[in-house]
Amino acid sequence: MFMDNFERFGVTADWKKVLPGMVYVDLQESKSRKEIYNAYNNGASVIFTTHNFSNPELPVIKVNDVYETMLLMLNKYFHSPQDKVKLVAVSGSNDKDIVLDLLHKVLGEKGKNQNLKERNDFLKYFSSLHNMTIEDMYEHLNKMASTGEHFMPMIVDYKLKYFKFINSFKFDCALITGVNSFDIDDQNYVLSSIRSFASQIPENKPIIVNNDDDMVLKALEGSKNTIVITYGLNKKAAVTATSIDVNQQTTFNYCLQRSMTTNSGKRLEPFEMPISMNILGSRSIYNALAVITCALYYDVDIEQIKRALISYLAPSRRFEISDIQGVTVLDNYCSSAGDLDKTLEGIQVLNYNKLRLLLAVNKNDGEESWADIVKLMSQWSGILGITEVILCGCLDVNDKSIPLSIHDVRRLKKDLNEFVQIKYLDKLQDAIESIAENVNEGEMLILAGGDEMNSAKSQLDQFLKLEKAKKSLN
Repeated sequence: MFMDNFERFGVTADWKKVLPGMVYVDLQESKSRKEIYNAYNNGASVIFTTHNFSNPELPVIKVNDVYETMLLMLNKYFHSPQDKVKLVAVSGSNDKDIVLDLLHKVLGEKGKNQNLKERNDFLKYFSSLHNMTIEDMYEHLNKMASTGEHFMPMIVDYKLKYFKFINSFKFDCALITGVNSFDIDDQNYVLSSIRSFASQIPENKPIIVNNDDDMVLKALEGSKNTIVITYGLNKKAAVTATSIDVNQQTTFNYCLQRSMTTNSGKRLEPFEMPISMNILGSRSIYNALAVITCALYYDVDIEQIKRALISYLAPSRRFEISDIQGVTVLDNYCSSAGDLDKTLEGIQVLNYNKLRLLLAVNKNDGEESWADIVKLMSQWSGILGITEVILCGCLDVNDKSIPLSIHDVRRLKKDLNEFVQIKYLDKLQDAIESIAENVNEGEMLILAGGDEMNSAKSQLDQFLKLEKAKKSLN
């Protein structure tokens, strides 16, 4: 009876998705039984949990490890997609979306050509990852396996709700991009999470890590039987870059400084090869070093790697710099304080007269996110000369956004006015119009936010044109 229901109706860890006949796995870490009763009332045929229940009417099976049970159920339902692909883990704080996308393209060169729809599906998966349930992630994995993909790069982020579950996957190798300043504040948790993740990588499989990040190296000090391949812009790294030139393109020589053994057993001796990319910034070099090393490990042909990198176009709004009516606009997709920190760090090499920041905020972000914003402004406003920060709820373009209350705004102004002048507006259109009325040619504007900021540049162009027309009439 159970297996018939299971095969037909499926499994979920979200009680709200339970339909009659489904299996529910209780992954809640709280002592509350509310979700279990809700799942039962929705029609769950079997419920797996670590809790004790004395009610004989409830179809409860107690297990020691609900994550292991969930993985067993999903493998049964989707016919073990993990066995059909090589899972490549991407972890760390920096540029996971770019590394993930680059890996998807470069490793895809080993198999079939990647079409636009496949890439859009892949990017859509990444952007919605934090809102996905476990079964959503597994369904995506199954979809990739069923289309014949040989490799599946996947995010392993200790901030994800279901990190414990993802951490149990059968990863074939891993890339760790580094740790940002906000993660360093919670050093013990970050160290233990990286160690836990690294311990799951099989013996004699590589972990490719940023050698310029002391915290990641510290976390891996105790790793045994794991091959650690370091990359970075220093002589100690196994892989580094020389002859760097950033102009219209980013060019450098990829240097393998120590021999390495590939997945097939082939031995690669130290060598150099020239690389060109149409993405800018020092971060792009770090990302490329990691991705190239991973591709070489999987025996991807060097010429295929070079073609994939030169033809790669980063997703839109990744450190895009443009001139809009005489105003320099830096548009960068920021989904966290860490992303904003890297954005502000990258501005130091740019020339500008005055600097303004338009930052999307949401009451859902919570107290911790606001504290991070205050911390960032205390660090960067003086160094960069930020003259104004416009906080925007973007209610007109994001129907899920919750506006800040008057109390919230007053508190933020109190905390931030010590460092920089701030303004809060509910609507993106109002914020852009306010900027257009006050910004002057030669100034720089940073646009920082998620999807809610996708139309900000085009709106700015329209309002600046209107302002110019008004001034010409006067």
